[in-house]
Amino acid sequence: INFDYVHGDLKFDSKGAVIYPLIFCFAGLFAGIFGIGGGMICVPMLLGMGVHPLVATATSSCMILFTSFASTTSFAIFDLLFWDYAVVCLIVGFFPTLLGQSLMAQARYAGKINGQNFERYSIIAYSIGGVVLLSALLMTIQYVFSIVSLDEPNDSGGLCEGYQRGY
Repeated sequence: INFDYVHGDLKFDSKGAVIYPLIFCFAGLFAGIFGIGGGMICVPMLLGMGVHPLVATATSSCMILFTSFASTTSFAIFDLLFWDYAVVCLIVGFFPTLLGQSLMAQARYAGKINGQNFERYSIIAYSIGGVVLLSALLMTIQYVFSIVSLDEPNDSGGLCEGYQRGY
């Protein structure tokens, strides 16, 4: 087939058809082991493979949409979903995203008027790198504190500690 690849396309030859799925299977495995989102691993890997930053973030967003929908549905079916926390998480996730999209749209529009360039894709790559770096730093700090406090029993339930379901 005479397909014209554009910049950022993954070329699935016989080697790539085996390598890329294996890489992402291991990424999913490590995301499950370490308890972080698959996008934290997959997006930097996609960027490293030469995928366009907008395509990498859109792929991550699509993965997040389906996995969060499946998780939420499964928790709701088994009556394990704390609806008050779910509503708070929805609000905390939705409205800042809407605000960020609105601000970036205004910045792009203002940049077109003033001749500034806000269409740089390095901003996306640096943002993703900053989030990965911040999460790695915070996870390290959390594990150091949990190791230092080994003399005390650590029965912390996290955010939902003390929240009991009445059966």
